[in-house]
Amino acid sequence: MDLVAASSQSGAFYVPAFTIRVDGQLLTRQLPMVVTQVEVDRTLGGAAHFSFNIVNAYNQEKREFETSSGGAVFDILKFGARVEIAVGYGDHLRLTPILSGVVTNLSTGFSEGGTPELSVSGYDNMFPMTLGKRSHSWKDVSDSDVVNIIAKGYNLSTDIVPTLEKHDQTEQNQESDIDFIGKLAKRNHYEFYMTERNILRFGPPRDTSNGFLTLEWGRGLLNFKPEANLASQISKVKIIGWDPQTKKTIIGEASAGEESGAEASRKSGGDRLRAIKNGDVVLELRQPVFTEAEARERAKAVLSDHAKTFLTGEAESIGLPELLPDTNVFLGNLGGMFSKNYYVHSTNHKVDSSGYRTRFKVKETSL
Repeated sequence: MDLVAASSQSGAFYVPAFTIRVDGQLLTRQLPMVVTQVEVDRTLGGAAHFSFNIVNAYNQEKREFETSSGGAVFDILKFGARVEIAVGYGDHLRLTPILSGVVTNLSTGFSEGGTPELSVSGYDNMFPMTLGKRSHSWKDVSDSDVVNIIAKGYNLSTDIVPTLEKHDQTEQNQESDIDFIGKLAKRNHYEFYMTERNILRFGPPRDTSNGFLTLEWGRGLLNFKPEANLASQISKVKIIGWDPQTKKTIIGEASAGEESGAEASRKSGGDRLRAIKNGDVVLELRQPVFTEAEARERAKAVLSDHAKTFLTGEAESIGLPELLPDTNVFLGNLGGMFSKNYYVHSTNHKVDSSGYRTRFKVKETSL
């Protein structure tokens, strides 16, 4: 989809708009409250964050926080209140949902001669997973099985891609559930996050398709700062384990060219490093793997994690609600080297008096 097609879907990008529902009530219409800014940060591997500011929540005569109709603000904006945010352009009924979460923070400020504004913020429905630490163990299960068990404990809808290997023992040791799932995702080279439709996704990165959207510098893409760095790159990974039954060493290997999201027409950081050294730069790791297949998959995961640090960048575009993590976008007018598909791993959507902008970060295997 190019910018013209995106424009036709978004009312030519005129009249930026947003809606905020708190426990089902439209904050700016049914209550009503005046919201001057709304911001949503989404990232892979963590809970999405939202914030918004309200300017008419304080009654100067009563010296109390009230709605314009006299209701108690904190009966509505209470801790744990359910929040749904949609952004876009034009008719509020056609806006795109980008977050569902709960209120976790309320703040304000009382200054000389000023009227207190109220800032409300919180996280998506992965927030409970960040709380506390626990220890647990599972026997003869795959990593995806464990994630599914944990997700059910939070009554979450899921989109979980099965992992193949079953482990005799899987241990969670004094870790929050979100950190533990992050560890399982890392060793499989999976991504996990809560989608804008409130579904927990645990699966391979969607980094192999062409960009769903084309942005060109000067046409939708406002700025872009890429950086390619060989400092942490490797061209080969060797995972070494031990089979206690056969008393034999287990070895799994992965080499440059096998990275997730690699483009055949371009070179990865490992490829370029190999050419400079005229040989492989090898990373050897001893890990508790019990089959050659598991060792090989672990080696590919480590190789891909390193490869994704080769080309990184930060960009800003006009507001695009469809631009979310775990998607690909084509950035053009950047010269032959930097005009290519990029994998998006975090986004920031902000609507305020200046309009609607989307900032996003990318990471890529090849250049």
